[in-house]
Amino acid sequence: MSYDLMFQKAVELQNNGALNEAENIYLKLLEVMPQNSDIWNLLGLIAQAKGNNEQALNAFLSAITYAPTPFAPHYFNLGLTYRALRKYREALEALQKAVHLQPDFKEAWNFLGLTQEELEEHQEAIKSFCRALDIDNNYNEARANLCFYTKDKDTLLKLADEQPDDLQANLLAAACSDVISDKERYLRQAVAHHPFHTSALLNLAKVCETTENFAEALQLYHKVLNLDENSVEAILGIADISLQTNDLDKAELYYKKSFNLARDIAGAHLNYGILLYRQKRLAEALEQYRLAVQLEPEKPEISYNLALILKEVGEFEEALGLMFNAHQRCPEKKEFSVNIMETLSELYAQNAELALKIADNWQKIEPENIFSKRIFAAISGVTASANDDKDYAKQLFDAFAETYDEVISRLNPQIIDCFAQHYGELSGKVLDLGCGTGLVAERLKNDNTTFVGVDISEQMIEIAREKNLYQELICQDILSFLKESTSLTTFSVAIACDVFCYFGNLEEVLRLLIKSEVWFSIEAAEEDRNVDFYLTPTGRYKHKQSYIQKLLESLGFKEIQAFPLVLRYENGHPVEGFLFKAK
Repeated sequence: MSYDLMFQKAVELQNNGALNEAENIYLKLLEVMPQNSDIWNLLGLIAQAKGNNEQALNAFLSAITYAPTPFAPHYFNLGLTYRALRKYREALEALQKAVHLQPDFKEAWNFLGLTQEELEEHQEAIKSFCRALDIDNNYNEARANLCFYTKDKDTLLKLADEQPDDLQANLLAAACSDVISDKERYLRQAVAHHPFHTSALLNLAKVCETTENFAEALQLYHKVLNLDENSVEAILGIADISLQTNDLDKAELYYKKSFNLARDIAGAHLNYGILLYRQKRLAEALEQYRLAVQLEPEKPEISYNLALILKEVGEFEEALGLMFNAHQRCPEKKEFSVNIMETLSELYAQNAELALKIADNWQKIEPENIFSKRIFAAISGVTASANDDKDYAKQLFDAFAETYDEVISRLNPQIIDCFAQHYGELSGKVLDLGCGTGLVAERLKNDNTTFVGVDISEQMIEIAREKNLYQELICQDILSFLKESTSLTTFSVAIACDVFCYFGNLEEVLRLLIKSEVWFSIEAAEEDRNVDFYLTPTGRYKHKQSYIQKLLESLGFKEIQAFPLVLRYENGHPVEGFLFKAK
């Protein structure tokens, strides 16, 4: 077969999608004509279609080198490849060369505009999109891009609605839609008319993942892999869904596949670290988190996740550095402050002088941060005010309301069981003070009871409300509620489980409960201490049993009993306390 016939055969195969067969013929032809720019260009297109962008880059550079005269499509293809490699400055130069050589090359103007947007050259990008439309006013891809980048949302959505087969209009309409159902509708239009377009498939898969339609998301990711076996986005999509659905073996397999193709994606290392952490492979998890932080040190969530593992393995000082880094970048996130405080508490047990120094510095930098005030007061001996106690409780429980039930279950609390053992079956109207997410009502409610809950945290109250256990839920601090309430005598019992550890002096709250039968827990302080109660580095108060006994007697309570118990377990150690009954 002549070389011309071989070349024609290869082009035909390429046009019909038989890329490997076409590639083999082109490579044979290059053995005899290594400087044929057309063959290099076609090889570049095949590599581009396969997702082998580095190979495509070399091929297009060869095509440009061997072309007898500069040829705009070669530079256009080179520009697209640089874009795929996220080398936007090089892409810009290639595309500018393409439009210089062929000023009516509308596709080159369009992609030049997209590249200029990547480089934040917004005004130049708008000119490029307009130039493409000057060449062809019906060029809807450029019109969609122009609408998107000028934030002309109405025109863009109208364009997508009127032309459901326009790929770019639908992709961009989905991108600017705030409602997830609208986003999904535009992407389904795009996929319906372009079933083999990987970007449309990937975006629809991500929407399905967001709506927890994991089965369809997996199908879409696998379809992308059938089209491009090297699609890192699809591989990571499958890995992330497998992690969410707890198929950890499959997740690990796909994370490792992604690392064979790209090791510079921080999110992949972060999620793989989460997987390893779940499996208690802490050393490996640390390695992955460190890689993620190196790649994206500016992302607070990544630093924070690494800090949590360092905290768990006892590297408190390094953990604090990362937590402060995360907190500085995202100061509104209370969870970061809570964990800084907890880590300082653990460091205090290991190195009191260093913990005090760090806490003092934090308090000076952020004197109004309730968590910096709390830990400094706890480890320096400064007295906390009642207002600080109230503010701390509110912000603390607002911060971790969503994970409260999970955290408490790990601590294995004993207070409610102890109450049930000594009180027996409840009946009548029950006042649940500091009700939180409703754990007391969950455990004790029966057909003969109605519960009223009071809590200072609005976030905790909302979660309790979803459980539908309470006749009434009141978001208010306990002291204000008790002062204003005129119906305390209607309650058969008032319960305060793990609540009074957030109060220092209990005289006022117990005086307001004198007309009720009240059951409450305290954390036990050492009887030989010279104070009745004190704030601990955990942010909670300990009270002496003798102080509570004398206080109740002085207030007029007659029936007083104290039941010793282990309140919960922290870091494997029991927290000793008492459950008091007073009437």
